[in-house]
Amino acid sequence: MLLVYLAAAWLAGIALAKTTNLPWQALLVLGLASFLGLLLWRDNARVRLGALCALTLTLGAGRLLLALPHFDETSLATYNDVGRVTLEGVVVGEPDEREYYTNLRVQAERLTLPDGSELDVDGLVLVKTDRYPQRHYGDRVRVEGRLEEPPVFEEFSYREYLARQGIHSLIRRAQITPLAENQAIPLLYYLFTFKRHAQSVIACILPEPQAALLTGILLGVETGIPAGLMDDFSTTGTTHIIAISGFNITIISGIFAGLAQRLFDKRRAVWVAIAGVAIYTIFVGASAAVVRAALMGILYLWGRHLGRPTFAPVSLAAAAIGMTAWNPYTLWDVGFLLSFAATVGLVLYTDSLEKTFERILTRFTSAERAQKVVGLINEALIVTLAAQITTTPIILYYFGRLSLVTLLTNFLILPVQAGVMIWGGIAMLLGLVFLPLGQVVGWVAWVFLTFTIQVVQLTARVPLASLPVKTEGWMVWGYYALAGGLTWWLAQTKERRGELWANLSSRLKTKVLVGAAVILLVLAFSVWRTLPDGRLHVVFLDVGQGDAIFIQTPSGKQVLVDGGPSETALLSQLGHHVPFWDRTLDVMLLTHPDSDHITGLVGVLERYKVSTVI
Repeated sequence: MLLVYLAAAWLAGIALAKTTNLPWQALLVLGLASFLGLLLWRDNARVRLGALCALTLTLGAGRLLLALPHFDETSLATYNDVGRVTLEGVVVGEPDEREYYTNLRVQAERLTLPDGSELDVDGLVLVKTDRYPQRHYGDRVRVEGRLEEPPVFEEFSYREYLARQGIHSLIRRAQITPLAENQAIPLLYYLFTFKRHAQSVIACILPEPQAALLTGILLGVETGIPAGLMDDFSTTGTTHIIAISGFNITIISGIFAGLAQRLFDKRRAVWVAIAGVAIYTIFVGASAAVVRAALMGILYLWGRHLGRPTFAPVSLAAAAIGMTAWNPYTLWDVGFLLSFAATVGLVLYTDSLEKTFERILTRFTSAERAQKVVGLINEALIVTLAAQITTTPIILYYFGRLSLVTLLTNFLILPVQAGVMIWGGIAMLLGLVFLPLGQVVGWVAWVFLTFTIQVVQLTARVPLASLPVKTEGWMVWGYYALAGGLTWWLAQTKERRGELWANLSSRLKTKVLVGAAVILLVLAFSVWRTLPDGRLHVVFLDVGQGDAIFIQTPSGKQVLVDGGPSETALLSQLGHHVPFWDRTLDVMLLTHPDSDHITGLVGVLERYKVSTVI
């Protein structure tokens, strides 16, 4: 369990550094204090654990600080919004083909500015271009278009979304000239070429939308699924069926492990199986959710090779540390959060729910029959319910909808998904060798795919199948705090709960005083950090397509110049720069009444007391 505690501290450090903008000096002090505590009290198990967690928290925060982008004259992002440019680079990501356009991830190498000057640059740029002619991974291209900073919309920051992927520049409506092929990693070039061929085979084997659904489930390409069907999957809370996840990786791991054991000796078989899982992960796009599942699958295969059982919480902790060490911004990837939360739910609640269902059923039938019934509904209902307990707050926060039919829909379609993957995969492989044979086997896959589509569409039409629910961040944290506390409490024995309650009651007064002292200390520290430092601060607030400037004078007076086009964006930015306890502004200045300057100020006047308006 030590790795679980350290993973929690590591992730907390990354989140803390992101939300509080901690200076590196503070991390250095905390790290040294933790290291000293580890040395001086190494014989005390609790102090040693606390010091290790504090040190790991410091390392996590430091990793995020190291990942912050730094731009200079060789950085492509430095030249955002200079006008129309020409750049040369290589397509280093699998093209994201949409219905009307294609997104290319291009590693820029050479840039020509509007004045004709040329320079060597480095940086990723997202290029939006026409679907045809098609471009492929590894193509060296010349791109002409307007180099821009990614925009920030009212309810979604496209800039921040791309920045998490290391992309800080955007070219829309680009004109592309191909220069050469296979200029990136050859293995990936041939792997993605095979993927395109497999996608075309599926399109020849099955009609639509069954072909698009199978392509999404097997190959991780969801863009061909009709918008209406995608809405139905979203309404019924079954989009996880399409996304490559732990379910797919489990099947793939089993297939590779079984084949490797038959074809190779035991020592080589594990490496072949691990390599197969790794290649499949890259093959389907290596999203955060897929990588998390793949890492846990690889740890399982390795543990089985060593003859040691794997402990799911430790495997999950190792995967989380590894992924966020590689890219700390993975912590804000919605797919990673949902995958991580679902796995936590399966680990914590599946066994308890199974026992609860067995106890309920034994009231109406024998214990043996109750166990059989629970075994039949385990994957379709109990596992889904366990995952829903931990994923629902994230779904509500990011997507704002609560599906009331998700348990029913999952119960009906989950049992056939193994058939979709197995028969669909066999049909695809046979079609690659001999297309007519793949078409015949594809008829079996068509049955499972059609059943899935029909059930999703039918349940999505149920009245009140999905309800809009607005959820704030504090609600999500409150839910997880309550659920975590309740889960821990119920995990204790009855005797232990009695001891804890008696101990809490006897020391309640002392603990209240200590808790109040800690809260006051935190509040005092927070207030101290926001006191005027005798310097003039001018901050250009990130409010999207508009202007807003926050000024703090050396004496602490606060001035807001313009408000941008969005109340939400402006209030969010003010929340970062105005002390949490301060609900006043000294001066609000409007330069002119255009909508991209005045709209955001309305919400400020409702939330803050403004002394002077100019």
